[in-house]
Amino acid sequence: MRKHDLDLTSLIAGLVFVGIAVAYLVGAYTDIHVDGGWLLPIALVGLGLAGLAGSLRAGLRSTGEAATQGPDVAARDAAGSPPSTTDAGHP
Repeated sequence: MRKHDLDLTSLIAGLVFVGIAVAYLVGAYTDIHVDGGWLLPIALVGLGLAGLAGSLRAGLRSTGEAATQGPDVAARDAAGSPPSTTDAGHP
């Protein structure tokens, strides 16, 4: 199996839904009452945080790649021009 990066958005979304399922299971087998009016807002806040975390991580990853490539490569990539096929030291 090929190693891949952690998908933080999917992980947090999955944990939110597992938490909701556990809350309903605990409510079904114990005397604890689970108020359904709170579950939808909690799920939406959790999904919003997951989206925010994913976008922040993607933004940090893209700025980190631009910093390691150097200013000439980052500027060329931003301009949308194709990379040159020659080395910098050889014409």
